[in-house]
Amino acid sequence: MKASIISPNTYTAPAAWGRPAPVPRAAFEAQAGQRMLADALEQARLADEAGFDYVSVSEHHFAPLMCTPNAAVWAGALSQVVTRARIAWMGPIVSVNNPLRVAEEVAMLDQLTGGRLIVLPLRGTPNELKVYNNIDPAQSRSRTEEAMLLIRKALTETEPFAWKGENFDFPVVSVWPGRTTVPHPPMYSSGNSAESVEFAARHKFPIAISFYDVSAVADLTSQFRSQAREAGWEPGGDDIIYRAWIALGETDAEADEIRARFLPRGAGLAPEAPVPAPGFGIGSMQFCGGPETVTEQIRAFHEATGAGVLDLSFGRASQDMTLGAIRRFGEKVLPGIRDLAPSPA
Repeated sequence: MKASIISPNTYTAPAAWGRPAPVPRAAFEAQAGQRMLADALEQARLADEAGFDYVSVSEHHFAPLMCTPNAAVWAGALSQVVTRARIAWMGPIVSVNNPLRVAEEVAMLDQLTGGRLIVLPLRGTPNELKVYNNIDPAQSRSRTEEAMLLIRKALTETEPFAWKGENFDFPVVSVWPGRTTVPHPPMYSSGNSAESVEFAARHKFPIAISFYDVSAVADLTSQFRSQAREAGWEPGGDDIIYRAWIALGETDAEADEIRARFLPRGAGLAPEAPVPAPGFGIGSMQFCGGPETVTEQIRAFHEATGAGVLDLSFGRASQDMTLGAIRRFGEKVLPGIRDLAPSPA
C-alpha cells in the first residue's frame, strides 16, 4: 500500500474562521499567509523524506480551508522541494476551467517533476460552479467528463487535431511542452458516485474516493472492479485512491485529544463546531489512534475496500504536532502497511 499526504495551504489565523462563506478578504493577513506557505512546504519536504509516495494538492476557491485557487502553481512550487515522491494534482476543477489550459499545465508539471505527476480532474462542489462562468449544475457532469477525455487526448496525440463536442469546440489542439510521461501522466476520475464509477470503468480511468465511510467505499470499489472487468481491464494496486482525515498520536489517548480539537474545514464553521457523524463529509475522521491502532485500522480498511493508496490530511493541528505525526507515520505506520496488496474482490 502507498501513502499520500494532502498539502492543504490552510489559512489558520482565527479572524478567517467562524464567518459565513464567502469569507471577506479583509480577514486575510499577509504575514499569516506567508507562514501558512512556509509551514506547508516544510510539511511536504518532511513527508518526502519520511517515505510518503505522493504529495497531493487540490483546487478550491473563496475560502481559507485550502488557499489554492490554482493548484498548478502550488504543485510547481512543491516540485522544487519534493524530490522523490509524486505530485498528485487532485485536482483541477475542469467543469469551470478551460480544459486545454489544464492540459498545458499538466504538460508543464510533467516536465517540472520529471514524470512524477498524477492528475485527477474534478467536477467541483456546487458553490465552485459559480466561481468563473456560473456553470449550470445540470451541465457540470457532462462538461467534466468531456473535459477529461479531451485532456487525455491532448496529452496523448503527437499531431494537431480538432475537437468539437457537446460542451467544447476547439478548431486546433497541439499542446506544448511535449511528452515526458508516455502516453501521458496517470489520470484519475472521481469515484464518489455510481455514475462517476461507471464513467471511469468504461473509459479505463483509475478512481479516487474522498471521505466516505468504509461501507460506502467498499460498495463503490466493488462496482468499479466489476464494471472495469466488463470493460476489459483489471484495476491495479494504484488504481484506487482514498482521501481521509487522520489523527495520529503517540498513543490512542493523545490521538483522541487531537480529534476532540479537530476543526472540520468548511468555510463558515466556528472552531467549536462539533465533528459531524461518520459518513460523507470533510468533518469525518476515518483513522484515529496511536501507531499500532492506526496500522490495524488501515489494514482493516484495505481488507474491506482494496484501496491501494491513502491520501491523508493530518488535521488542523499545530505545526509541531503535524510534523511529529508525519514522522510518526513514516517510521511506525508505513512499515506495517507496505505489504498490503490490491484486493481482487
